Amino acid sequence: MSNEVTTVETALLPVTVKRTGTGPTVLYLHDFLFDVPTDEPEFPRLQETLAESVSVVAPTLPGFDDVAQLAPMEEVEDYVFLLLDTIAALGLDQPHVVGAGFGGWLAAELALRRSDLLRSLTLVNAFGLKVDDHPTARFFYAAAPDPVGGKHDVRHLLFAEPEGALALALLPDQLEEPRATTFFRHVHAAARISWEPPAFYDRKLRPRLGRVTVPTQVVWGRANALVDLAHADAYGAGIAGAEVTVLDDAGHLAVFEKPKELAEIVVATVEAAG
Repeated sequence: MSNEVTTVETALLPVTVKRTGTGPTVLYLHDFLFDVPTDEPEFPRLQETLAESVSVVAPTLPGFDDVAQLAPMEEVEDYVFLLLDTIAALGLDQPHVVGAGFGGWLAAELALRRSDLLRSLTLVNAFGLKVDDHPTARFFYAAAPDPVGGKHDVRHLLFAEPEGALALALLPDQLEEPRATTFFRHVHAAARISWEPPAFYDRKLRPRLGRVTVPTQVVWGRANALVDLAHADAYGAGIAGAEVTVLDDAGHLAVFEKPKELAEIVVATVEAAG
């Protein structure tokens, strides 16, 4: 499968975009770890699996390749305007939008402002909401450098089987260079708008979800210990007509744990939206 990597200019900064596959256009907004389009995945993930059925257009969000790009990104609104400019620069006509984790948060923010520009919305384990009694887990505390404890705590937040082969291969206790540098660069990029405890939410997003008018699918890993199922229910209740699908034996990184199942759900959503 051929990949095309290009750079488009926007008012804020240049954006690297990876295109893969053919068919209906899906704008894919990546999560904060192991899911960045320019990464070379060691295992199948949703992006590549999805490209077997549709055309995937995947921009790299600011900071994930180059931390200097974080300078103009001060709040969620900056990311939304960047995405709007990226859609315009690419000439995308009502793309289907899929957002995973961190990218799911931004996809929801984009949809509530400009549903008219989108054809469908799929949120996979999306951050973004403040849900009483169900705070997002303390990821940044777990991810801090810890030469004694390794990455045990982070794995238990991200994976359904945190000591399984996939989890240990993607995130061993001791990360060697250059993987350690990449890991902490991605954590840094996510922290730009996600740092304040309990982190990873916009308090204004949940009461505004009723503004999302595009067909929406919410997909969650049942074993997601980072942002639990109550957040899936909140997205489902807040967006009129949204469907909620729960994947067994999947955690926050379902894009690696269940890429085939996720791709089937996304393709079904794309086909239903037309």
